[in-house]
Amino acid sequence: MKDKESETTAKGSKDRIDNTKGEGGEEDDPRKKAVKEEVKTFRPARLPLVLCHGFSGFDSLGQNPDFRFDYWRGVRDALEEIGCTVLAARVPPFAGIEQRAKKLRDFIEQAVPHGSEVNLIGHSMGGLDCRYLISHLKSPHFTVKSLTTLATPHHGSSFADYVMTDIVGVVRLEAFWTMLNMVGVERGAAENLTTHYLRDKFNPGTPDDPKVRYFSYAASFQPGFFSRFRFPWQVIMAREGPNDGLVSVESAKWGKFVRTIPNADHMDLMNWINALAWSRARFPWILGGSSHDPEGRPKGAFEMDNDEEGDRSQRAEIPPLFNAIELYLEISDMLHEHGL
Repeated sequence: MKDKESETTAKGSKDRIDNTKGEGGEEDDPRKKAVKEEVKTFRPARLPLVLCHGFSGFDSLGQNPDFRFDYWRGVRDALEEIGCTVLAARVPPFAGIEQRAKKLRDFIEQAVPHGSEVNLIGHSMGGLDCRYLISHLKSPHFTVKSLTTLATPHHGSSFADYVMTDIVGVVRLEAFWTMLNMVGVERGAAENLTTHYLRDKFNPGTPDDPKVRYFSYAASFQPGFFSRFRFPWQVIMAREGPNDGLVSVESAKWGKFVRTIPNADHMDLMNWINALAWSRARFPWILGGSSHDPEGRPKGAFEMDNDEEGDRSQRAEIPPLFNAIELYLEISDMLHEHGL
């Protein structure tokens, strides 16, 4: 039985980077080459995995498989290949934490058999939804055994503070909420991400469940001149330190902190890195891409100046490429190790 499991996981891990299928052959895809050089074995999580998206997120857009866009691009397929049971939740994208958590509970109750145990994986605000569900919305239908958060602002985001205080301001705040409500964004959605709300209200009122295992990951990168997160990164860097463009490393720490993922911005963690990377490589005049240039050198997201002499001379000192698929397989293996 053990040999069969090892054979299955090895096959899944060998094929895990096929998420770039349709975006160029292997000969022009350095990420495929780099990953295939060292095939690792990942074990499937023992319990179902529920993927919980962040603010403004979704599970997938579009019904046609050829034109569908997934929030967790390629992640579900890769996890299922090694034997995981995976569910991708959808909650109101612009609602507050409480409403999103209630919808998450409803989704899980409808998706799993009565008496099930599940592992939650939350990206960004999705991790806060999960914490609220665990602490305040106990379900007789299922039991949460673990929560793994990726770049979740457990202690708030100073960029949310900047938007609410420096840009909007107290005087214009009510008018700002009225405008947001007109386009479907609830007041709680943005307010729930500020450091004041998380530090003084949410965290004190949302204690961890001692029966649940909590794991967390952070991300950090250095933005290039044309990075999509250059400005918010600068705001957060000045106030909190290293960050992924929206959430600082310190804010992302909760429960057992596993590690900081280098050379990855906030969107890279959903594997959107591969969705645009090769289009940018082929059409460099378009502001699209990821944190990496076509030769595999880490750069700030949407960076275009990849011909700097300093980049070439420092290539050997740069950490390995970030591979989102491998990250989720790593999480699966970690949960398996903990019997989850």
